[in-house]
Amino acid sequence: MALTIYGLHAYPNDFAVTKVGASLEDCVFLLDFSRPLERLRWFGTVNKIIGPTIALLVPVVHHAEQMGGYVISVRRSEPYFVDIPKLWKKHFGSKRGLVSSPAGGIQIAADFGRHFPENC
Repeated sequence: MALTIYGLHAYPNDFAVTKVGASLEDCVFLLDFSRPLERLRWFGTVNKIIGPTIALLVPVVHHAEQMGGYVISVRRSEPYFVDIPKLWKKHFGSKRGLVSSPAGGIQIAADFGRHFPENC
């Protein structure tokens, strides 16, 4: 399924994301603007240096984590491919406003698998 991004009016630097069509209330991952966006390029082989961008590696963070460690891929053919770099340009380095009570590592990994099954 395609990436879905929800903007949060009360938290202008937080955007909830999912790839399973979950409602906003069920989204537990946010775009992680504290880490850089990475580009996968094609120039005879996949690399990160030269050639046209074919995919983005987008950092995400669980709403219960202080620092994220997960990354999702967004291919050139997917919606939001052109919008994500614009969001990073505008919000990179911004602090998150939404942090809930801590969750265990198993719960976070399970939530990642549920919301981004193709990235597991």
